[in-house]
Amino acid sequence: MKKAITVMMMIIFAISAAGFEVSATSEDRSDYRVHDDRFYNSLIVDGVDVSIYQDEDIDWHAAKESGIDFAIMRVSLTRNITGTIEADSMFREHYKNAEDAGMMCGVYAFSQAANAEDGAREAEFAISRLKKLGIGPEDLMLPVYMDYEFLNKNWSKLRDLTEEDAIAAAKSFCKTVQSYGYDAGIYANSYFFSTYLNNGSDLPDNVDLWIAQYSDSIGSKCRYTKWQYSDSARVADSNSASADRVDINYWYIDKKTGDSAINISGSTNVEYTGNPVLPEFGIHDGEEHLIKGVDYIIGGIRNVDSDSDSYAYIKGIGDYEGYALVPIYIKNQEYDKINLPSKVITDTNFETSGYLVYSDTGRTNIGIIPEGTTAGEMLSNIKISSEDYYIGIIDPDGKSLSEDDEIVFSDMLGIYRGKDDTLIGTIDIETENEKGINHLRHK
Repeated sequence: MKKAITVMMMIIFAISAAGFEVSATSEDRSDYRVHDDRFYNSLIVDGVDVSIYQDEDIDWHAAKESGIDFAIMRVSLTRNITGTIEADSMFREHYKNAEDAGMMCGVYAFSQAANAEDGAREAEFAISRLKKLGIGPEDLMLPVYMDYEFLNKNWSKLRDLTEEDAIAAAKSFCKTVQSYGYDAGIYANSYFFSTYLNNGSDLPDNVDLWIAQYSDSIGSKCRYTKWQYSDSARVADSNSASADRVDINYWYIDKKTGDSAINISGSTNVEYTGNPVLPEFGIHDGEEHLIKGVDYIIGGIRNVDSDSDSYAYIKGIGDYEGYALVPIYIKNQEYDKINLPSKVITDTNFETSGYLVYSDTGRTNIGIIPEGTTAGEMLSNIKISSEDYYIGIIDPDGKSLSEDDEIVFSDMLGIYRGKDDTLIGTIDIETENEKGINHLRHK
């Protein structure tokens, strides 16, 4: 996290120390790194971390388009000899530009904490800086991390650091961060985790662990969710063949199904714009409507390219915690929506058919369709109000499904005018298989 970089940055590619390019647009990585077996069912997301050493002219939009979906930025640093805490002067600009480009953002504070008191003091400084800049828990998709490492152990205030003091400092940092409503995390290399932090086993489960190890695989016992695997990601200058380097990371998001009482409704089809796009969801805890920015926030993964496997990442905040991972479909064409279902569909009985027509988010949807439902089964349970119309199931490209085709999250109910077979609008369909990765919960 400490390398000086001076050349203007434009487009980010994941590069290993050997110079091998890693695709950031596919869930199936083609590089030689081996991910731990526990991440077999995880979505792997690419991200970078930056500080004052990275140039102010990073093209974050180009980075997003290349498949970089998150950025963790240094907000503060502690001097390794004097213990003086300072602000990272590039943080404000990095954060604003990364957020504007649609990055999911987190921050880190470079620590030289020798004890619990130091850990709390560093956390207080970082949070004070965030609050001064108007960056609250509702603005960060990722935690506030303590970057715990040696610069030069023999010539620093950490020269006599013990495991007991390091664990106390880490706990104090995280407890202080969490007291202000922010999520907390610890960054360290695998040696520091094993030697000074007992691989994180003494830290609370709600503290996120981010490990650094520049190798083909990690044998650490640490329960990390993020892996900084290289400091040699290439950042190419648009006007020359020269390139800068930046730290590159994997983020593992568990895709196992959950049993959440929180209901997520709304269309998962989004029109392609060339810029990051996200759907609007209605999210409920029973009868209570959750408020975006108060109870949850949403970020996007590969949500720029219509040819990618795209997701919305919903993170609980405030009185809620956990996350949901909802697949979205970025389509290349726009359909007119039928916002008044009574014009076409009538007497659709949720109790008997399992389907419900509603307008929770301002757009009409039909849901929730059990996984495995075929187009023929669904159509047989929907009544239309006039012989002037007929209905069918179509995919986002407008292709009609046959009766035996199973409905998936991106399919729609097409409304046709019977006189000339004109598609006059669509109603989005919600399916159970888009709700499975839901771990949102009330605290």
